[in-house]
Amino acid sequence: MSVPQITALTGPPARAHEAPAPWYRYFWPWLVIALVASAVCASLISAYLAVHTPDAVVEHRDASE
Repeated sequence: MSVPQITALTGPPARAHEAPAPWYRYFWPWLVIALVASAVCASLISAYLAVHTPDAVVEHRDASE
């Protein structure tokens, strides 16, 4: 007795002879890499600005003066 396959929700069975596409052909790895790369670039720009710009001095004055 054979078991019927359910194809309505899962689609047709995958072909055994086809290899999956390499990781660089998908969108999601590139999105993750782009997010990490943008965070690294932003941190490098922030570090550069912190080292090469003078610190602003803010003087505090009381309202009574």
